[in-house]
Amino acid sequence: MLGNVSEPRPRHLDPRGPGTRLRPGTRLGPGTRLAGSSPRRAGPLAALLAGTVTAGLLAGCGGGGSGAATDPAESLRPTARPATANVDDVAGAKASPECAAAVKTLRMFALGSLNDAAKSGKAYMEKAHPGLTVELTADATGYPQLVQQISADRAAGRPADVAVAGFDLLPTFADKLGAQPLSPRLLRASYDQRFLPLGEYGGRLVAVPQQVSTLALVYNADVLAKAGVDPKTLGTTTGVLAAAERIRNSGQQIQPIDLPTGGFAQWYLTTLTSSKNTPVMKADGQPDLTSPAAREAAAFLAKVGTYGTQSSDPTTQGLLRFGIRHETAISAVTLPSLAAGLRYVHDQGAQGFKVGVAPFPTLPGGTQHPVAGGNGLSVLSTDRCQREMATELVVALLAPDVIAAGTEAFSFLPVDTEARGQLAPFYREFPELTQFDALIPDLVQAPTWGGERGGEVHDALNDEVVAIMTGADPGTTLTEAQRKIATLVK
Repeated sequence: MLGNVSEPRPRHLDPRGPGTRLRPGTRLGPGTRLAGSSPRRAGPLAALLAGTVTAGLLAGCGGGGSGAATDPAESLRPTARPATANVDDVAGAKASPECAAAVKTLRMFALGSLNDAAKSGKAYMEKAHPGLTVELTADATGYPQLVQQISADRAAGRPADVAVAGFDLLPTFADKLGAQPLSPRLLRASYDQRFLPLGEYGGRLVAVPQQVSTLALVYNADVLAKAGVDPKTLGTTTGVLAAAERIRNSGQQIQPIDLPTGGFAQWYLTTLTSSKNTPVMKADGQPDLTSPAAREAAAFLAKVGTYGTQSSDPTTQGLLRFGIRHETAISAVTLPSLAAGLRYVHDQGAQGFKVGVAPFPTLPGGTQHPVAGGNGLSVLSTDRCQREMATELVVALLAPDVIAAGTEAFSFLPVDTEARGQLAPFYREFPELTQFDALIPDLVQAPTWGGERGGEVHDALNDEVVAIMTGADPGTTLTEAQRKIATLVK
């Protein structure tokens, strides 16, 4: 979610007042709840926490599937501060005077989590081009629904000009929705071009990365200390399982690990196999789910499932179980949830616990090559003038101040170096986020499944990995997943 020039800075919803933040060493109290809530049931504070992170997770989950559920607390999500959208005077970035005069309507489709970003672009474009109307459709809760909306409107004679494309649905946007190739030369000099490969498909840049995320672990440092676990050992799956054993045997009556499965299970698998330089998708677009790395990753996830029930949703269950109910010692999250959700949790002083953050582990002997989650901005217009105006809107939405505002609200990796400079106070507040900067050069593109039914692979693979985590035989399940997905991508 990015900046919105038309809305004021959001009021802090924490009843204790503005500025309450979760920091390294912040203590979360076991009794954190509001009047009328239950310590064993999601009450108002729980709904608030869920609402603040849901929007970021919709845009930051590891693909375009429907794993991120609609959340009733979505209306409580924070909005980004006001930000200025603009376009540098780069040849081709601004529409020609001819096209600016000819185009009267631009249509943009985005997720609900990107509503503020879309409004920033709308405000800029309508001010820069008097008489232009930018029509926004930003109520989709996931990329499949977004694709359905675009397809339905196009069939009704109302084609989209700009859309937000989930990284693992790039084939759908390119082959079915007609995403146009974009030139990196249109972007500001401050755009961090290390991110561009994440938006490429078929040798073309079809979506300029805008919001980029990775998986992370959060852990209860007090529980780990009592169990004799050094957090540095969480860097590999072997270390994570050893920590889980020590926690289980420490007598602390807490579930050692929880890896929420809703939309994330397949992301765990792809990230782990990537650490061994063995992606789950071959160069020819076919699945590779029976490789030694995939089997090793599946064995780890199967073992994790034996430590207790894994949350079905990363926000309404996963973070609540970890941060509010104190039921789990280690949990998986995605970057935008670290600052966007936990910043509102109360500091309970000595009654609470210390929170630590670490990158998602690698397989033993592997190295960090995390699969990126997130999205990019694509231009769908085929008419020359509509395309010029759509391109200007895309570039405007990548303005440094807009990127910075979005990072302050949802802590994606900023894709602009000037924006990163503006974020120095934010990173002083959340220094634990800076460790993820080192992962940027090694980010790996999410699998881009093609074929008539390639858009179904995300959910199909997620279901198979969930089965493994809930007791299905890993080898047999991976073999069946290989067969199913090979059929989908024909």
